[in-house]
Amino acid sequence: MTEVDEDLVEKILSTLPPKALMRFKCASKGWYALINDPRFVANHLSYYNSNSNSKRLLLMKKHLVSKDIKDTENETAEEEGELVFSLLNLCNKDDDIDNGEDSIIVSSVEDIKIPLCMSLKTRGEAVHIVGHCNGIICLLLGVLPNSFQLLLWNPAIQEFKLLPPLPYLQDVDWERTLWFKYVQGFGYDPKLNEYKVVNIGLVSPSDLRDDGYVIYHPPKAAIYTLSTDSWREINTNAFETETTLLRPENFQFQFKQMFYWLGHEQHKELVAFDRDEDLIRPVIILLDIENEVFDDIMLPDSLYHPWVNTDGMELRVWNESPALFVLVDGLQGYKPEEDYSFEIWVLDELGGPKGAWTKHITLEPKEKPLAFLNSNETVRNDFMGLVLSYELRSKRLKDILIQNTPYSHIYVRLDEIAAVVYVKSIVSVLGAQKLRSTDNSNVVNFSLLTYFPFSPSIVERESNSYSIWAIPPDDVSLRIKKVMESLRAEFGGPEIEPHIPIVGSIRMTYEDVLNKFRSLRSKNFCAYQAKVNLVVTRNFYHQCVSLLIDSSTEESSQLVYTTGICNAHFGLHLCGRPYLSLLCGNLPEKERKIALEKVGILDKNISSLNFTIAQLAVCKINYRDVTLKSWDKITEYTLPFH
Repeated sequence: MTEVDEDLVEKILSTLPPKALMRFKCASKGWYALINDPRFVANHLSYYNSNSNSKRLLLMKKHLVSKDIKDTENETAEEEGELVFSLLNLCNKDDDIDNGEDSIIVSSVEDIKIPLCMSLKTRGEAVHIVGHCNGIICLLLGVLPNSFQLLLWNPAIQEFKLLPPLPYLQDVDWERTLWFKYVQGFGYDPKLNEYKVVNIGLVSPSDLRDDGYVIYHPPKAAIYTLSTDSWREINTNAFETETTLLRPENFQFQFKQMFYWLGHEQHKELVAFDRDEDLIRPVIILLDIENEVFDDIMLPDSLYHPWVNTDGMELRVWNESPALFVLVDGLQGYKPEEDYSFEIWVLDELGGPKGAWTKHITLEPKEKPLAFLNSNETVRNDFMGLVLSYELRSKRLKDILIQNTPYSHIYVRLDEIAAVVYVKSIVSVLGAQKLRSTDNSNVVNFSLLTYFPFSPSIVERESNSYSIWAIPPDDVSLRIKKVMESLRAEFGGPEIEPHIPIVGSIRMTYEDVLNKFRSLRSKNFCAYQAKVNLVVTRNFYHQCVSLLIDSSTEESSQLVYTTGICNAHFGLHLCGRPYLSLLCGNLPEKERKIALEKVGILDKNISSLNFTIAQLAVCKINYRDVTLKSWDKITEYTLPFH
């Protein structure tokens, strides 16, 4: 066979579906080697899925109910559920089949055999689609942290791999723990040609401490790599600000090198009576999978209002950009559910933490989209559980038809359906192959979208992080710095300017934060006393060893008043516990206790320190900079004495 013939054979094979290629591997040793070659795997992924006959495949996880459609109004009908994964080949508009005005034709349906490790008779909530990339789907089996398993699965070639057990990610006081959960993410690192699964451990305390406060532990994270078949812990300092924590909750997708989660910002430490209001605001949490560094971005400013239902938020890739779909009451007040709609906000071309939001369009249906088929068409299910298509341009709902029978007439539990735009591939999950290309365009985890012009509006300005500090007098600062220097000499860590963070997580533009800070003068603050209660150690980077400041209303009423007004002024309705950090770092518990003991040796009276706060300052903070060298004090405000 000539070299030209070999190239022709390779080109022909690259157009074949994965199931056929798995059979052809047995035809000869040459074909076996070719089909397993990472270069061929990458070419097949690109070429086969750009073929018009294989576009718009939709993988759906459904918990089907066996009662007949005729009996849907009979509430006493017996229900028996079965988990189903199906591949739907949706006809393109230029296909020969007439898809009609109000329907989409499904030319073929393939029910996928579930791996033997998964039960066919299981409730939908026992299996969760974490994410998908290059034809590989990551599944979460089970719901309990100590019993669930993670699975990588390529349905097209029927390969699956159970991941090894997760490492314990938390230094947790289990007797004080209310709940413990994991949050995952899945995608492809084009820099290392590596598939990665991220696992983030979250924990919540269950009971009161002796001082009446509850402390939330910082999230911990580990990454699994397919080639090594192992987990390793990664740094999560970016989840922490001076007074708050970031809590990832729902993985959305990978876009370019970034993983995206929806989550919340919450207080680190709160009075127990306020624990039900620990969440401050929703945020989007990112992971740069190439550098394995976490970051976050805020929602558009206009969405931080009571009429926005943040529980209805979803992130989707739309017009080749991350887009936020959020349920909003357009009349800005309490209205019936039918008056709600979805807004689409798109992150600009910068993307990631430096991106800005632009409002593009409002959707009439209140049901959130399950997946995008293209830039103009979404798949969604309505309040009856019917699976429908919705066109953004015409605002028209369409049934999804299978052989002229409405697929939407299959009754589906509302909370047990998921859909992704799936691409078939021969990428192995057994770790034997690596894609040779480092081009991000080969990461196929969403449909390729064409631009659909809408008129954008309300471009959001870039925001930064700021803190309001209470500054001790010079003599007290000098005394505290001596303790800091000795601790730093033995345990390491960055140099810290002595301060008490009053408001520790402000997200505003430079102009807005300056205007807000200047307007604090109208609150008629006066200099007040700060009294140290205790020297403590915490499992936080910014509070490795710190001085707890008394915040009881009896002893420190002016401090409580000033802190409360400042937080409310900057949009936070609750205050964290005031403290002054002596040492920053990620020390193990044993070393933290040694550092704590050394504080008493260096200054035996520091735990009863009492001083006057007569100066507030606003500082620009970069929480990704653990050296603190980029932290910049912008301006100060001297408080008058009585």
